[in-house]
Amino acid sequence: MTAVGVNLDALIPREDFAAATVPFKGTPTGTIGMGLLKDDFFAHSLRKPDFQRETSNWTPQKIVDLVAAFLDGDLIPAIILWRSGQYVFVIDGAHRLSALLAWIYDDYGDKSRSLNYFQNQVPEEQKRLADQTRKLIEAKVGPYSSYVDANKTKYANEKIQERVGMMNSNSFIAQWVPAVDAIGAENSFFKINQAPTPVDPIEKRILRSRRSATAIATRAINRGGTGHKYWAEFSSDIQTRVEIAGKAIHDALYLPPMGGLPIKSSDVPVGGRGYSSLPFLFELVNLVNGIGTKDSLDVDSDGARTITFLDAVQKRLQMITTTSASSLGLHPLVYFYTRGGSFQPVAFLAVLQLVRKLTEKDQLDNFTRVRRPFEDFLVGHKEAFTLIVKSQGAGPRSRPALEEFMSLALDGLWAGRSDSEIIEGMAADNRFRFFATAARIREGGEGKRAFSTSTKSAAFVSELVQSGVRCGICDGLMHRNSMTTDHVERMIDGGGAHSGNAQVAHPYCNTTYKENVAKRRLEGV
Repeated sequence: MTAVGVNLDALIPREDFAAATVPFKGTPTGTIGMGLLKDDFFAHSLRKPDFQRETSNWTPQKIVDLVAAFLDGDLIPAIILWRSGQYVFVIDGAHRLSALLAWIYDDYGDKSRSLNYFQNQVPEEQKRLADQTRKLIEAKVGPYSSYVDANKTKYANEKIQERVGMMNSNSFIAQWVPAVDAIGAENSFFKINQAPTPVDPIEKRILRSRRSATAIATRAINRGGTGHKYWAEFSSDIQTRVEIAGKAIHDALYLPPMGGLPIKSSDVPVGGRGYSSLPFLFELVNLVNGIGTKDSLDVDSDGARTITFLDAVQKRLQMITTTSASSLGLHPLVYFYTRGGSFQPVAFLAVLQLVRKLTEKDQLDNFTRVRRPFEDFLVGHKEAFTLIVKSQGAGPRSRPALEEFMSLALDGLWAGRSDSEIIEGMAADNRFRFFATAARIREGGEGKRAFSTSTKSAAFVSELVQSGVRCGICDGLMHRNSMTTDHVERMIDGGGAHSGNAQVAHPYCNTTYKENVAKRRLEGV
């Protein structure tokens, strides 16, 4: 998975490589100093290729270290550039340049450039990391404004005075890609970015197939329809639909925003933190739309396929969250998180597939009937998900086993078996042999004097199971994103709209399941 870091993506805008393929005539500069970076003409000509990964991998400390290294005259690796027409494309070194630009503009993902780039939709995690970076910069280096003042006054401290001189004389070494066309420059990017920090395989596939429906849909969801418009070549109507759908899916996955650890609230997002989550979203779009890991991802020239993919994802999500009538309103802490409070992408995808199969087999009412004991079983054996992933391998390799684990549990509950009988039956399956060889393993670290954050989160999850808000119909746990108000006695049966006849319920329970139960009673089934 992509590392979670400070988002500097707005400091150097993106541009379509091919759109700027005009041979550059002249001799490019060999160094990039503060003079050029402060020069609006040069700084505004800087671009990242549209296939460049998001500039969000660096921690606050790494940004501070880069700025300090530049001010102290330490060795910094060369920046690799390619020039075509009016633009200077950063092939390698976007984080280095962006870190220094962030310092100059005091924008670590939360100020004017970033707000404009992301249309004022900046995630809480991004704001938190920006604030953390700014405080660290002020403590370890000092803001850029203090260095500007030091150029004009003698009242700055000795360290800043010393660094001002180095700031004015130091520079990045610039190396230039000799390729004369966009294809050659793009190939240079992928060769350069195999080491020392290689591109994640899934991320590389996204970059290579950036004009496919899958990649565009993924990008639209990742930033809620904001940021670089990979869909800019589509008609204005299609662009609007992409952005609306991207935002709706993003909000369904990532609102309310994730707080800090340990978990102290049941109001967690169904999709985890929603920050630097491209690989997970890419797998989600592919899974929902039946795209295999080796299938070719063709260019979507008009956006029709992108809209189809986004609509399919939105429809599938409505089966597990939101207040849509079809929503089961699954509580994320029960289904998608570890006991210690970490989001499990593969668990999310496995549950999504399980719900699809239940729907296709017309078994949602059967699921609802045993929902409470099923959720108790999942919470009571939460470590099983982690153990399955460890034994089967991460990602798609473990998803079938997770689906089977839940299916076997449901089959056992439908057959009236106890938890111990279900586990005994599972232990015969090689994928679940850990049930036969070991007692349940609790996450969180044994033998420490102080509780770890995962242990604290586990304590909250346990308390949630005991005292959380439950559906008045199925008795399953309820999440804030999927709460509806139900008439205990139906209006059609004379039930009034007063508090004594009101209860909270999952959308599916409130509509389909309740009506089906009433229908079966009338039919004497």
